[in-house]
Amino acid sequence: SSTDPVGHEVIWALGAGCRDIISLQVAPLHPCQQPTRFSNRCLQMIGRCWPHLRALGVGGAGCGVQGLSSLARNCMRLQVLELDHVTEINQEVAAEVCREGLKGLEMLVLTSTPVTPKALLHFNSVCRNLKSIVVQVGIADYFKDPSSTEARKLFEEMVNKLQALKKRPGFSKILHIKVEEGC
Repeated sequence: SSTDPVGHEVIWALGAGCRDIISLQVAPLHPCQQPTRFSNRCLQMIGRCWPHLRALGVGGAGCGVQGLSSLARNCMRLQVLELDHVTEINQEVAAEVCREGLKGLEMLVLTSTPVTPKALLHFNSVCRNLKSIVVQVGIADYFKDPSSTEARKLFEEMVNKLQALKKRPGFSKILHIKVEEGC
């Protein structure tokens, strides 16, 4: 919920009793009163509890490279990964996470998660089975003051760079960019 997102205690309890889960959606609702409660510790616990996961949806400001790497390392069969309201995914984060796993990833969904074009290039080059990359962003995901002229200009440039990836070989059919209205 937006007031009480899943924490590591709930994941531990669920993991102790339900070992055969292969699809899990536990990203906190947004806006969230405790956006960092779902954390790297939660991601690590998910990886330990469900190494056979095929689809996973997680998120929140508490998710970082350490937790995502642990998840990628432990969930080697992951085919669908959805990241919702996670802090920026840049090339370094993508490289670290892909170094640990995600080799069988078929679909990557980034919702309200800032991502750089270089990170998307990295995912596409390493995750050979990728059939779909969905990026859904708004200006507020990148800037604290989305109404400023500078923020609008920089956001427009970022969207243009993401859109330009569609012209690259191997991206035209798999990359889907959705920009939230009012941007």
